[in-house]
Amino acid sequence: MAERIENIPVTLNDKRILTLIGYRRRPKVIDHSVLKLLVEEKEEAMRLIRPEALFAVLDHSETNRHPIFDHAEKVAFCLCTIGAELEAQSAGYFRSNDTLKGLILDAIGSEAAEGVARHADLALAKLARKMDLWPSKRFSPGYKNWDLSEQKFVFDILPAKEMGVTLNASLMMIPRKSVSFGMNYYRDSQFTTRKSFP
Repeated sequence: MAERIENIPVTLNDKRILTLIGYRRRPKVIDHSVLKLLVEEKEEAMRLIRPEALFAVLDHSETNRHPIFDHAEKVAFCLCTIGAELEAQSAGYFRSNDTLKGLILDAIGSEAAEGVARHADLALAKLARKMDLWPSKRFSPGYKNWDLSEQKFVFDILPAKEMGVTLNASLMMIPRKSVSFGMNYYRDSQFTTRKSFP
């Protein structure tokens, strides 16, 4: 049975957003017009973002026994999104040739979606410790040893349509500002890839 993670904060880090639009991590000079648009589009984004996260924790025997779950007692699966409205607004900017606004709002959306995922990651790590288990780092379909095709398995477990999230033919999520991931829960701490625990 899937559960919701409630009261998800929206966190927007200016440095990460600026990096996403092409600035170095510590730019010496940032164009004033860019900073002005960043402030404006962050305000716009806060009206458009609808953060949600669903998760389910399965016994290892209930998974598809993929090697990435080896040694796990349980596996948590999670799907996060900020909804479709910000993405639609960003696309509208691009259609009207307001490219800079579109880039900035798109970067803000990426940062917001990752922020929802970070919040969910911490919530699920805390849940593991409450269960006297040791959480791994989160891992997403398409990264390292978990093929993108595993996205189908995640969507079989979680009622993604309740959040308005679907998969296209290329197994990419719609809305794009969505994140799916798994997290192993180990009985023995020696197996965890996590370096710190909540």
